[in-house]
Amino acid sequence: MHLQGNIFVVTGGASGLGHQVVKSIVEQDGYAIIMDINATGANKAVQSLGSDKVYSSGSVDVTSEEQVQRAIKGGLSYFNSNNKDKESVPSLLLAGAVLCSGIVLSPQKIQGYGPDKHLTSYSQFKHVLSVNLLGTYNVAQQVAQTIIENNKPLDEDGERGIIITTSSMLGLDGTLVGYGTSKAGIAGMTLPLARELASFGIRVMSIAPGPFETPMKNVLPGANPPVSLFPKRHGYPHEFSDLVLQIITNPMLNGSVIRLDGGLRG
Repeated sequence: MHLQGNIFVVTGGASGLGHQVVKSIVEQDGYAIIMDINATGANKAVQSLGSDKVYSSGSVDVTSEEQVQRAIKGGLSYFNSNNKDKESVPSLLLAGAVLCSGIVLSPQKIQGYGPDKHLTSYSQFKHVLSVNLLGTYNVAQQVAQTIIENNKPLDEDGERGIIITTSSMLGLDGTLVGYGTSKAGIAGMTLPLARELASFGIRVMSIAPGPFETPMKNVLPGANPPVSLFPKRHGYPHEFSDLVLQIITNPMLNGSVIRLDGGLRG
């Protein structure tokens, strides 16, 4: 699949790994629909990367079916109404999604339990899973539905689209009850979802990164994430987006979780 001339949803596109993915899509002459709860950051991304290639409908809660649906429809309508090559390219299609949004902790108002309330309460667990796991599936399902309804096969293999999710090494290695479980769930649904969507020509892949140089690295108070086995540093956002581009363009990558952690294990 090519990025050029195709539209991709990017959740968490206002900052961090998601923002770098949006930049890479634009550099490849693709189009990006940003879904992010941070409307200010999303609008800044549109302004800096160009409103001809990037769209945001404002603040989008990925756990809301209505907000996600509105963002997808709004982005498709926006890009096609501004398509200067309508004669040669009748309609720009939604070709996939790169799902990077997520939270590590629940809001401070949702308290834990046990000594000093440091243990994960049901309310905290439920909130993190709702955003990370259910939010990821909500967007993935609606993107898949849009592709199935609108897209014809893009190549001789019959490929119509791709969904790339973001798991975490913490989900694979069993760290942090809420966050780790939500990311393990994302990894766990990769192959079943790929099997479910295979007959429609939609691939599903997941990336499980280690610590990267993004704002999320500093979310846990006092935490000092370890560096990779080699190279002995944290990952750079462009290394994540480089892998995203490789997954999109390589049709044999399907149904798998790729660790992107430089050999680091929890």
